[in-house]
Amino acid sequence: MNNLYSLGFLLNRASFSLDKMLRIELKRNNIELPHSQFIVLRCLYYKDGLSQQEIATLLCKDAAAIKRTIDNLEDRGLVCRIHVSQRENAIQITEEGKNLMPLALKCGDLALEKVLKDINSAEYELLKQLLQRIYSNVEESK
Repeated sequence: MNNLYSLGFLLNRASFSLDKMLRIELKRNNIELPHSQFIVLRCLYYKDGLSQQEIATLLCKDAAAIKRTIDNLEDRGLVCRIHVSQRENAIQITEEGKNLMPLALKCGDLALEKVLKDINSAEYELLKQLLQRIYSNVEESK
């Protein structure tokens, strides 16, 4: 097998390509939203009030990176922190953030549609199942 095109390389390249296409679609619609902010907002749009740690766990990201992203989103008025306990804040999407998401999600759908243009629905479902199995295998072996 050609090591240049290993599974890890292909997964990384596919992820980078999808991220690039999302940036293009967002920019085309005058939305300045880096991928890191998009995925956090997307989480909160569908499940508001998560803690920073819950977001980090859900996205498989470092808690410090999520904190920086939330700081940036808060500075932009797209999320706010709600004090829950001495050690925990709930992160809530603001009205401005909620208003931004329908168009941002449409951009995400368009980006996905473009990168999957030659993949039929059965192949797409199989791809998702295989990727989920890879993820599950990694989690089980920890």
